[in-house]
Amino acid sequence: MRILITGGGCREYIDSVRVVTNSSTGRTSAELADDFARKGNEVTLITAENAIKAQDSSINIITFQTGEELAAAIKAELTSSFYDAVIHAAAVSDFVPYEITIGGKTVKAGKKAEKLPSGGEMTVTFRASPKIADSLHDWAAQGGNEKAKVVCFKLLNNADEAAKEKAVTSLFGHSKADFVVYNDLSQITEESHPFLILNNTGKTVAEGKTNQNLATELLGICEFFLEEE
Repeated sequence: MRILITGGGCREYIDSVRVVTNSSTGRTSAELADDFARKGNEVTLITAENAIKAQDSSINIITFQTGEELAAAIKAELTSSFYDAVIHAAAVSDFVPYEITIGGKTVKAGKKAEKLPSGGEMTVTFRASPKIADSLHDWAAQGGNEKAKVVCFKLLNNADEAAKEKAVTSLFGHSKADFVVYNDLSQITEESHPFLILNNTGKTVAEGKTNQNLATELLGICEFFLEEE
């Protein structure tokens, strides 16, 4: 199979040197990419510049910094190349800096903004960022990948069952993903990375405790649907 994987966290610029980011390391996507490649699949990994990288030399690695760069890279791949599955594990920023107010002056935030002076107070206004997950099926269809399976990830922290169900249902609703991998940050340790894989009816179709387990389950799911078609 040909599989596109995304991973790592976005870095959203306040000015040319200051950024807002998250704690994603990219480890999960790197381990998935390596496992898929070792099993004979053709893998492209779009990952953050500062993320943990896959090691298999056959993997095509594309890097990004911002969510806008990530979206552009995914769109370019899906609209120009054929993929059987998209595993969207990147931690995309929900909000990005839009304007900065400092010293009574308001300027537009972003990578091209001049470095702002230190000292005093600075107010940063954020705007909601586009949800990349919502465009994956459309981009795939544009590239002739109408049957590509889309897997999205949802990470919560110390969530109860009701919160998990609400978040997963919402993600399925706006992204039209085929599957969602659910993790809870409070359960993740150096030794264990518990997960659930749910289908678009909300049913748990697989679960496990390591990224190796996750790779095996995801590959099996993708292979099953490819054979069915």
